[in-house]
Amino acid sequence: MSTLEKIKSLKNTECIVDVLLKEVLANECRTCGKCVFGYEGITQLELILGDITVKKGKSTDLELLRELGEMMAGQSLCEKGEEIAQAVLEAVELYQSDFEDHIGKKGCRAGVCKKFMTYHILAEKCVGCGDCMDACDEDAILGKARFVHVIAQDECTQCGACMDACDEDAVVQAGAVKPRCPRKPVPCKKR
Repeated sequence: MSTLEKIKSLKNTECIVDVLLKEVLANECRTCGKCVFGYEGITQLELILGDITVKKGKSTDLELLRELGEMMAGQSLCEKGEEIAQAVLEAVELYQSDFEDHIGKKGCRAGVCKKFMTYHILAEKCVGCGDCMDACDEDAILGKARFVHVIAQDECTQCGACMDACDEDAVVQAGAVKPRCPRKPVPCKKR
């Protein structure tokens, strides 16, 4: 399946930025070097898309992708460079709102880009055992015995160790829709 076909047949569980980045990384222009627009263009695409997938996208990235795609489409010396350029232009046209969500709202609709995911502790399931706190190397979890624990999102590195450590399934991973959780440790409900 060509890159353009993959982009046009994107599923709800797939992220356009992630799919496009994988196609760029697999493109032959990365190792070719015969033309500047193919080799340097693919390198720039990789950097821009990589930044967008890890919450470092800038408001100017969308226009930069368009300009780069147009230059590569017209100046690349091989079909592979032209094909990836057309795919980038098509992706930006068809999925502009998804790119804007990644850049502006810092969210991934499909929940694929791991840096956009956050971990939360559900109050109704937490028993205050402290296993998640022990597993967290960053000390990003607040709480004490028999209190619902809370993850400090600005300190969390999204490693997932807390989720693995919780036997109660109280720790969940969330994308754009976040569960309702207490902001500070509160006593656990008696069962």
